[in-house]
Amino acid sequence: MLIYRFKVINDEVDDFYREIEIKPGNTFQDFHDLMVECIKLTPGEMASFYICDSRWNKLQEIALCDFSEEQDAGEESANVVKNMKIMADVTLKQSINDPNQRMIYVYDFLKMHTFYIELSKIMEGDQKHTYPRCTKSISDIVRLKKIPPKAVDIEKEEEIIDEDTDNFFDDDDLPADDGSIDLNDGFDDSKYL
Repeated sequence: MLIYRFKVINDEVDDFYREIEIKPGNTFQDFHDLMVECIKLTPGEMASFYICDSRWNKLQEIALCDFSEEQDAGEESANVVKNMKIMADVTLKQSINDPNQRMIYVYDFLKMHTFYIELSKIMEGDQKHTYPRCTKSISDIVRLKKIPPKAVDIEKEEEIIDEDTDNFFDDDDLPADDGSIDLNDGFDDSKYL
């Protein structure tokens, strides 16, 4: 039984590293599930693998699900790779054709967590291990902690607003107004009738 060993790095965290061993017959869905688990990503977000050349140029997209229908069929973007496939339908051996195959894994398209994956070794697997598995894990992706909103004393807030607005205009700067309005001053409506 052959096993692919991949090394995974991330450009957000310098010392981030994962080593993953997976069977060639496993699907990209299996790879995705292991990535979410071993990197401790928030489950349920969109993701894609991109098969790349030796210079990290994207050649083929393998997406978690088919969202190509959401895009306009006539619209082509530089970021959209043609002939997108679905993770559950594609095995690793169907897409890996280089002994140093490179891939990019993008998770959560809002946060754009990007991982660079490289096939480092094709080796004989060990029957006592269950695959896929993560064999090395160094560092984690930094997660932003949610900061609870500050408690605001509404009465103090109103006092601050009142103080600010009271001094915004100085009464001396405003023109004197006797309260009467003459709409006909300077307007000749005979031209418009």
